[in-house]
Amino acid sequence: MTGSDPELVEGLGPGTGRNGAPLVGALPPGSRLLHIGLPKTGTTVVQRGAALNRDTLAAHGVCYPGSGFNHRDQTAALMQRPLGWRGRGAKLHARPVWDALMREAVSKASWRDGRTFISHEFVCESTDEQARRFVDELDPEHLHVAITLRGYADLLPSNWQQFVKSGHTGHFEDWLADALDGRTRRPTIRTFVRRNDQTAILRRWIRLLGADRVSVVIADKGRPTQLTDAFEDLLGLPRAATAARPAGGYVANRSLSAAEVELVRRINLIIAERGYDWRRYTSLIRHGVIARMQECRQPGPDEAPLLLPEWAADRALQIAGRHAEAIAASGCRVVGDLSALTAPVRTVTSAAAPTELPVDAAREAVAGLISATEGRGPFFDQAADGVEGRRISDPRLERFVGADGARQVLNAYRATRHLDGSTMAGVLAHRVTDAAGRLRQRLSGRASPASRP
Repeated sequence: MTGSDPELVEGLGPGTGRNGAPLVGALPPGSRLLHIGLPKTGTTVVQRGAALNRDTLAAHGVCYPGSGFNHRDQTAALMQRPLGWRGRGAKLHARPVWDALMREAVSKASWRDGRTFISHEFVCESTDEQARRFVDELDPEHLHVAITLRGYADLLPSNWQQFVKSGHTGHFEDWLADALDGRTRRPTIRTFVRRNDQTAILRRWIRLLGADRVSVVIADKGRPTQLTDAFEDLLGLPRAATAARPAGGYVANRSLSAAEVELVRRINLIIAERGYDWRRYTSLIRHGVIARMQECRQPGPDEAPLLLPEWAADRALQIAGRHAEAIAASGCRVVGDLSALTAPVRTVTSAAAPTELPVDAAREAVAGLISATEGRGPFFDQAADGVEGRRISDPRLERFVGADGARQVLNAYRATRHLDGSTMAGVLAHRVTDAAGRLRQRLSGRASPASRP
């Protein structure tokens, strides 16, 4: 392994250091760990693991504040970053959205005696001034920043897919030419460069905090648990504390095949012609067509993935090499092997768009669109008006558990009401067993009076 931490050892399996030691030492009590991405570097796995195990984290003195999957809205509020298409329905969260998260975090004992964990990949887009806001809010004496990285060449197809899933209409090779040149003023290219200039992002946070308060964690396909292991270690958690059951394709954000992404791109052309706004696009396409394809089908072995053409891979690997050299020279802590950032990728001679679509992909796309048009989400399992069509609320329930708690209860009810009685009983039994296990773990961790020093 490469990095400034002497405990990192070459050649050991994921999740262990010398003699089974952690990958990296825990941050001091009172630390605030800010995970800033980059996008498409395993952020979903880290965030989902923390969100689904909030109680376990809390039992070990770690606060993952809020009730959502991640902290997108809150960090965007502090950055004053719009979410969606500017001028066509983008949403700008007000500063109080961030302030509410901070009030919760500060109210916990973990703010002083434990650790606080905040995560969203949009933070990597921060300007110097926006980054300074996070430093000031989270206190430079207690803040530590974690940056997750993946090979630059490997990132390009994933990023282009993500832009297409947000309405982009251009062709892959045209986008690649601009992205690898980096000088165009097209919005998607500016966004890509801002999110993926690994050297610039690292140097920005080192300038603000110092190299000793910045960690780079490598997303390595050969070591699939390395990301979660590293975050568990930084937060002082036992191994597998953020483990989560396998997610479906929608929640896990499964990559689209080349044919699937071309279908979405062509739909985007129609959406652009019709002038739909961001909310409508999100409701029908992102949470309808795309969600249904991701969840309800798995591309077969003969269905081509989206791959870089040879010329783009060559150029991307040169850029990746420069980033790896800058990271190695930065003095920050590196968890993982920097050579993973420059690993060769599969290529094709030409990235020409597919002209054929598997029938089952078309079927699921149409089904998702129909369900979303009826306001029932992508799977025909939501109330007639759906999440996008009306505000989910119940004043009586809110009086007992608050607005956020009421929305969680109502969404959980809506998501599980299609289950039969025996399945629901199994779910409840699992929840009771899980809660009992956590209680036993908490009680066993308390020393008896006689054993205390």
